[in-house]
Amino acid sequence: MNKGKPDWYSRVKKGPFPNDKFTPEMKKYVHMSVNCSGDGRPTQRKYLRIGIVGGLLLLIIFMIIPLTFGGEEQKRAGDAPPDTEETIRAQGVTDKGRLSVVSVEKEKITKLGAPSCFGIETDLSFAGNYSVRYRSNGVTDEVTTLDDLTFIQPTSAAVNMVRLPFQDADVFILAPQYQDCHAIQIYAFAVEHDTGKAVQLRFQEELSVSYTSYYRPGTEPMVKDNKLVLQSTEGPGGEGSPDYKPKRMYRLDLKQGVMVLAN
Repeated sequence: MNKGKPDWYSRVKKGPFPNDKFTPEMKKYVHMSVNCSGDGRPTQRKYLRIGIVGGLLLLIIFMIIPLTFGGEEQKRAGDAPPDTEETIRAQGVTDKGRLSVVSVEKEKITKLGAPSCFGIETDLSFAGNYSVRYRSNGVTDEVTTLDDLTFIQPTSAAVNMVRLPFQDADVFILAPQYQDCHAIQIYAFAVEHDTGKAVQLRFQEELSVSYTSYYRPGTEPMVKDNKLVLQSTEGPGGEGSPDYKPKRMYRLDLKQGVMVLAN
């Protein structure tokens, strides 16, 4: 033995020990001891880390889902078209359909504010452009347009047009302004019985043709002997003149779309 070296050093130089002191059971025990040293705390930490990570992932998912679907709902709401409900300013009902005067843009609505020939201070004025439409059997046709028209009425409810029965058609009288000191202006529309076609009528006088006529305040349009009867106004240039007619009678000509003065 060399000086200063222990006995086992000389034995080791001769080769490995003949007998392996670590049996399979001991190796297994050592392996388990390494993995579970400290009362299994590494394994607990491992599962604890897994639990924390899983919890964080679930939290992130729960936060993302409302943002994603909420943003989608907001996008859908933002993409939704504006309210397109029509404003019906006047209407008339036939046996098979409805004639409507519909605002084609936002109306200018004001109060009269003071009494006048057109109404009292609380009456409402509606000004705008309008489309006249007839709807029957699920189909809507535009009859005409009335631009720069002003309605003056006591309320915002749709004006009920006067329905007058003729032999071949229903004639509807529209008076945008319900009163006046001199004459109430009117428009006329016809809905033919056979075809269901709706047209705007013109008024053919002796020397002129116009889309409007009038009747005297305090009276109503009426039908007599299949003719439209309108009361005339009184006053200078009217009553007492050779051409003054207290009543004007019009014959309906559907082919031409006119009310022809018949007296």
